[in-house]
Amino acid sequence: MRDWLVAIGIIVLLARLVVGMDDLSPGLEGFARVADGDSLTLNGERIRLHGIDAPELNQFCRRGEQSYDCGREAREQLRKLIGSGRVACKGSEKDQYGRLLAVCETEGTELNKAMVESGWAIAYGDYLVEEVKARSARRGLWEGSFDRPQDWRAGNRSVLEETPQTWFYRIGAFIGEVLSVVFR
Repeated sequence: MRDWLVAIGIIVLLARLVVGMDDLSPGLEGFARVADGDSLTLNGERIRLHGIDAPELNQFCRRGEQSYDCGREAREQLRKLIGSGRVACKGSEKDQYGRLLAVCETEGTELNKAMVESGWAIAYGDYLVEEVKARSARRGLWEGSFDRPQDWRAGNRSVLEETPQTWFYRIGAFIGEVLSVVFR
C-alpha cells in the first residue's frame, strides 16, 4: 500500500511540474516594436497578444457617417500604452504564423487587458468582462460600427459597403447573395 501511495505522490508531483512549466519558462523582456493593435516584436521574437483581436492595420471602421482608419488607431493605442517603457511577455504557444501567443505587460499594465478595456481590441477567448464594459461605455471601436477583425480578414463585407449604393449595385448584391445560398 505504501508503494502505491509513493507512486501516486510521484505522479502528482510530475503533473504539477508539467502544468507549472509555463511559470518556469523565462519570459521575454525589452523594448517592443508595435506592428498593429495586437502584435509586436520583442528581442526579434514576433508576438501576438493572447486572447484579443484588434483591427487589421489597413482596416477601416465607421463613426456616424465618417469612416476612419481603426486599424492604425488600434496600433497607436498599443503604442501609447507601451510608451517608452520596457515590455515583458510570457507565453508558450505559437500561432499558425509562428508568432508567440503571450500576455504582455509594461509598468504594471497588462497590455492584452488594457487594449480590450480601451475598446481598441475585442475579446478573443479571454477578457469578455472587459469587452462588455468597453462596449457599454462606447469606447474605441464601440463608438461606431466595425467588422470583427476575423470577419474582415475572411473577406466579408465591410461596414464601409453599408453606405447607400446605387439601385443597380443593390440588385446585383442581392442576386449574388441568393446565388451563393442556392449553390452551397
